[in-house]
Amino acid sequence: MHDDTIRGFMNKMLFDEVIPVLPLDKADCEAFAAAVTDRFNNPFVDHQLMSISLNSTSKWRARNMPSFLEYIEKFGKLPAALTMSLAAYIAFYSDDVVRREDNALINRRPAGNEYAVSDDAWVLDFYYAHKDDDAATIVPAVLSNEEMWGQDLTKVEGLTEAVTADLELIRKEGALAAYKSVL
Repeated sequence: MHDDTIRGFMNKMLFDEVIPVLPLDKADCEAFAAAVTDRFNNPFVDHQLMSISLNSTSKWRARNMPSFLEYIEKFGKLPAALTMSLAAYIAFYSDDVVRREDNALINRRPAGNEYAVSDDAWVLDFYYAHKDDDAATIVPAVLSNEEMWGQDLTKVEGLTEAVTADLELIRKEGALAAYKSVL
């Protein structure tokens, strides 16, 4: 069973930020939402985070960015959960980088154990080059990287400041507290 904060964060992103911008009729949106939540809540599905996180850069661009940009266009403001998810992506790749290996970036969790971030070599090289950056430095570097996003996301009004604040919150209080802050 998933933590109520994680479930709430996922539901906020799905129901408040993604579904409202999908070009589908209401029944199709409800069916999509039900399928996503059923899979997420299925106790027989073992969600392997490290496998899911493989190539997160291209996944965020392909899966999250269209809804993110459409939400801004439709509502004229940043979607809180999708914005936080971008900060969480940056935290996953940039927090406590230990070393760069052939096919991975090795990072350390607060508990001391290490994890391997797997992505395209150029993405891993980028994060390794920025391994000592604070939030105010790495966020604009990531957001302005057109190879990652196909555009300069620092041009999205308020995004750099919001992602920087979210990343600082993740680094100071942890991801769970950061997710809870958007609920």
